[in-house]
Amino acid sequence: MPTPKRSLLAVALLVSVALVTTASPAFGAFPPQMPTPQEAARLQAQVAASSGKLAAAQKDLDRLVASFEAGQTALQTLQGEIAAAEARQAELQEQISAVQGFINKRASSNYRSGPTELLNVLLGAQTFRQMATAMDLFESVTVADSQTLSNIKQLREETARLKIDLDAKRADQQHAVEALKKRQRDMQGSLAGLAKQYEAVKSQLDSSKAGFAFPVKAPYSFVDTYLAPRAGYRRHQGVDIFAVSGTPVYAVVNGVIEDKGVNPLGGNKLWLRSPGDNWRYYYAHLSGFGPGIANGTRVKKGQIIGYVGNTGNAITTPPHLHFESHVPSGAATNPFPILKRVNLIK
Repeated sequence: MPTPKRSLLAVALLVSVALVTTASPAFGAFPPQMPTPQEAARLQAQVAASSGKLAAAQKDLDRLVASFEAGQTALQTLQGEIAAAEARQAELQEQISAVQGFINKRASSNYRSGPTELLNVLLGAQTFRQMATAMDLFESVTVADSQTLSNIKQLREETARLKIDLDAKRADQQHAVEALKKRQRDMQGSLAGLAKQYEAVKSQLDSSKAGFAFPVKAPYSFVDTYLAPRAGYRRHQGVDIFAVSGTPVYAVVNGVIEDKGVNPLGGNKLWLRSPGDNWRYYYAHLSGFGPGIANGTRVKKGQIIGYVGNTGNAITTPPHLHFESHVPSGAATNPFPILKRVNLIK
């Protein structure tokens, strides 16, 4: 018979195991359908042997994607600087208008009174002290007007400097926008060219024994942007996989379609749940859904469930699939290591 101490120890160990298994996973959690690193490496080596000539083109595409992402960040920073400069410009204009109004008022007053005002004050003085006091008063008014003129001169000089800086920033902004458009065109051209070449590569990683498919048909490109900052103080919960608009999007595992629909951020979106392990995968910005795809539809790994697009808040970006992976507890985990392991393209 076990002693009470051993029984308590066993219970404590069971509780510890339960707590560990329900805790949020560390970065780099993998679904159970994933191939082992060794199997993934072997399969990727086979693909590389038949598609080595595409390596240079793929590097160019990756460079374009990284350049586009960096350009977007730089443009957002520049737009913030322009907004701040425009606000300062409006503030300076208000100050200049106020000072100018004061000067106009003083000029009008001086015109009406003329030099006779000084003469009358001086003639009306009964004593030398009264005359000296009157002279001091007029001198202080003159000094105040001089300071006012100096202030408006400084404001106008700052406005002129700000205008030059703002014009330069606006020119930089225009160049940045044009550069981004060119990068976007280059990306689309590169992707289209690679698509034709990859059609010749018959050995697909997703047709292997592995139970996990890459979610986008080749060619594509992606980098690790998990938890990167996004507009509205949000953090990126997934990875963006860039590809030609209309490129098929696949179910990564056997599962059930859930929450298919449209929302402002994700545009056309859906969730794929793996019933055996309750991992869930989020697909967003789709240009459309696959044939027969509806809530509750059971799909097979590699089945087309949608098509790459830029719906939702991605309307100004090149077409891509926003892909997220969520563990059974519901917490998001970085999908980049998962995608990297089953990535056909090296």
